[in-house]
Amino acid sequence: MILDNLVRGFREGDLEGRCSLLSAILLSLAIHTSGFSPLYSLSTIAVSTYFSSGRNLRLIVALSPFLLLVLISGAFFSFEYSLSSALAFAGVISAGAVVYSSSTSEVGGAMIFLRVPERFVVVVQMAVATLPLLASDLKNVWLVTEGKGIGRYARVMRALISTAVLRALNMSEALYSKSFSYRAVFTVRRPDGKSLVMLGISLLLFLSTLPRALFSLL
Repeated sequence: MILDNLVRGFREGDLEGRCSLLSAILLSLAIHTSGFSPLYSLSTIAVSTYFSSGRNLRLIVALSPFLLLVLISGAFFSFEYSLSSALAFAGVISAGAVVYSSSTSEVGGAMIFLRVPERFVVVVQMAVATLPLLASDLKNVWLVTEGKGIGRYARVMRALISTAVLRALNMSEALYSKSFSYRAVFTVRRPDGKSLVMLGISLLLFLSTLPRALFSLL
């Protein structure tokens, strides 16, 4: 169930790339500039849930063990700190899910539009495209690995590391055979209404945190 959510959470969506990337950045900044306010974390989760068609919720469920770890570690300080940290963690995951609500080629196009160096764009594109593959590998390895408890987890991790190394070698050989030259393959299209609304809400959410951030600096 958890691995199914992880795989589905990384599936590409139909939102426009520039709006998705900028919205993800603005939502993440809103969480940080608000001082990890639960209100802004919940707002980010709500925005992402609607516009990413629930991808963020799938990723939050898939990463729930890490969320639980954040809750436990924060409990050593106070319940309020523990809760705000956990919500901020879920909010950052939700902001990341917005990026996966677009296609890899459009995310690359968004970075090119923002004048990001092309070599860096290619590296980010490969990383974004590889995560869903690794999630699928993890699911397949888990299904074919027998046993229970810590022993099964150890065998799964060894198999996953081996699979990841083989995949990296295959990718490097494929890139070498095609005379890889750090040329980005990207797509840019006109933003649709839904993407623009998401960007507008994300911008307003970020701007609303600035007065508090500026006041804390005085």
